[in-house]
Amino acid sequence: MAVDYDKMALVAQRLVTENGRTISLVRQGETPTDAAKPWNGSSGAETVVNVPGIQLLPNAVRVFGLSALGEAGKLDGLISISELVYVIFQGEEDLKQFTFVRDGGVDYQIEATQALKPANKTLLGFVGVRR
Repeated sequence: MAVDYDKMALVAQRLVTENGRTISLVRQGETPTDAAKPWNGSSGAETVVNVPGIQLLPNAVRVFGLSALGEAGKLDGLISISELVYVIFQGEEDLKQFTFVRDGGVDYQIEATQALKPANKTLLGFVGVRR
């Protein structure tokens, strides 16, 4: 019996949208303000992608039994170094390209990411953040 991952993705999107709120995944511009002093930051515009997400404490993620996401070490790292974990529906966006999450006007640095992606369809993303 074939598994319909497209249908699962639609259910995941609906559940996260109904039970969460809109958050922003942000990637800072990459053009330095001063090429001679790149440590002064960038002048390029931010890239922002709005996605539905649910904010959880790291221990709550463990309670959900998400160690089945793949390599246990990756999930343990996501939980142990993060102050908060966002469960998001990002579609096929690559989470590794984003540097922080903006939620309610507060920016959280992304520390770790993990995707639940059976076959070729991303169902959920998990983003560990710190302030």
